[in-house]
Amino acid sequence: MDPLLTPLHQVLDRVDSRLLAPESDVRIWSTGFPLLDDALGGGLRAGALNLLAGSQGEGKTTFALQVARSVAGSGRPVLFFSFELEAEALLQKVIAAEAAELGVENPISVYQVRAAFEGTDEMTGGLLERLGRYPGGADALERVAGYAPSMLIHRSTTTHTNLDVIAASVKDVLSEAGEPPLVVVDYLQKVRPGQQLDEEAAVTQVTERLKDIAIEFECPVLAISASDRAGLEPGMRMRARNMKGSTALAYEADVVLILANKADIVARHHLMYSANNGEHFKTWSVLTVEKNRSGRTGAEVEFRKDFTSGRFLSDGHVVSEKLVDERVFTE
Repeated sequence: MDPLLTPLHQVLDRVDSRLLAPESDVRIWSTGFPLLDDALGGGLRAGALNLLAGSQGEGKTTFALQVARSVAGSGRPVLFFSFELEAEALLQKVIAAEAAELGVENPISVYQVRAAFEGTDEMTGGLLERLGRYPGGADALERVAGYAPSMLIHRSTTTHTNLDVIAASVKDVLSEAGEPPLVVVDYLQKVRPGQQLDEEAAVTQVTERLKDIAIEFECPVLAISASDRAGLEPGMRMRARNMKGSTALAYEADVVLILANKADIVARHHLMYSANNGEHFKTWSVLTVEKNRSGRTGAEVEFRKDFTSGRFLSDGHVVSEKLVDERVFTE
């Protein structure tokens, strides 16, 4: 029988076995953000393509890295394809975030971790000695070392990291770890298909193949998506249609998440009548679930930014204020 054909009785047997021994076949990956997990019906699912989009500088890489850190911290493998940052830069954010999670006063910042890594902190000794001089530094390093083997960073380039390379890497991690990894792609428009295509056709092929990889290896793929010009226009709220390159992005994806600065999308009367003219809204990001095949669509949750520590605070809130698609000056 064709291996792609599955009789329904086999599906029933598989589900029954999973329910009787849930630890043997976990199909959901927690994001580390409880409100987001709830909105998604538990978290990121095996075989699902999840897209994370948003305006420039809103923290898409930070958010995806925090999800990856949470998954690796739970003991499950992560494969992070980074077209934007070196592994050391990502690790610096991870260490600072772990220090902040410890709850110490004035925890070591990303800037201080970077200075220690580069030896520009006017101190002596190795990494442990340098980080240990800051609150939470040594403990954060110890925590990261505990799950570091589970978190693999692929230094990706548009020249060499094509779809075949991504698929082969996922296969290697699956074989080595014995379970499928969370796959993070930062970002999707940097991936090149096997042949020369125009932008729309290239993004379509990459999106379809990433979905195939999620299905083939039964893993979740979390891909960051850039915005088109319209999505970056002042006064406009980014939506799924503003993801750069192809309508296939919104069509093929199982989940579409959009990050936005709360101050940019909250209705004007909230800005006018709140303390400090709404300055505090700038410290919050709104995450909108634009599409969700496994749960409810339209959920809007907010998380406080703590970019000094390379993170978002994971305990967020459901947005209570009115949000708008255009930052108009009349109600």
